[in-house]
Amino acid sequence: MAANRSPKPKDQDLLKSGDGGGIFTDMETRMTKLEASAEDTRSTLDSILRQLARMDTKLDFKPDQGWIINMVCVVLGVVLASIAATASVIALMN
Repeated sequence: MAANRSPKPKDQDLLKSGDGGGIFTDMETRMTKLEASAEDTRSTLDSILRQLARMDTKLDFKPDQGWIINMVCVVLGVVLASIAATASVIALMN
């Protein structure tokens, strides 16, 4: 029966808390995986920050709502002025 039992961890290998099942034996492997995951996360965040900076730069050159409203008013004014000028020319010809 003693052959089927798993060996009991030594007192120095026991952890008070953590996710390793209460033992210290695979800590290096888990830390290596965690460090790799952290590096992947860091590179992904750097990529996102670069993309956001490019988007911000592009948005600086896009027309905003005020500019568009001003242009619509200018075009409408030019159209109305040309209609009025055409009407005046027609009235003068009669």
